[in-house]
Amino acid sequence: MDVDAYRTAISDAIQSEIDAKNFYDQVSQRIKDDYLRGVFAGFAKEEARHEQILTDLLNQKKVDAANFDCEKDFHVSETIKMPEVTENMDLKSAIGLAMKNEEIAMKKYTGLADNCTDPVLKSVFMDLAAMERGHKHMMEEKFVDVAYPEVW
Repeated sequence: MDVDAYRTAISDAIQSEIDAKNFYDQVSQRIKDDYLRGVFAGFAKEEARHEQILTDLLNQKKVDAANFDCEKDFHVSETIKMPEVTENMDLKSAIGLAMKNEEIAMKKYTGLADNCTDPVLKSVFMDLAAMERGHKHMMEEKFVDVAYPEVW
C-alpha cells in the first residue's frame, strides 16, 4: 500500500471515530435520563480514545499496543433493528443503539482489514475491529440483562 492510500485510510477511520464521538455527545445532551446521559458520554470518550490511537498512528507516534479478545461475540446485535434516538428513550433502546453502532464499526474495520494488503495497516484495522467487537460484546451483555430480565 502506498503512503497516500495508507494516510487516506487512516484519515477516513479518524473521521468515522469523530463522527461516532459527536453522535454519542449529541445523544447524551438530548436524553433526559441522568444515567443514560452518563452512558452515552462514556461512549463518546471511548470513540475519542480510538481517534487518538488512529491519530498517533497517522503521525507515526508510538501506538500503545493492547491485547484484544477477538473471539467474544454473542451476535445479539445482529438480531435487533437500529433503535430510534429520542429524548425519552429507555435503557434497552439506548444500549441497543450503542450495540448496533459498535457492530457497524466492527464490520467497517473488518472490511478495511480484509481489503488491505499492507500487513501493518491490516493489523491496525484488525485490532480496531477487535476493540469494537469488545465494546459490542460489553453492550450485548448489558442488553441481555436489560431486555431479558426474566432469564436472571
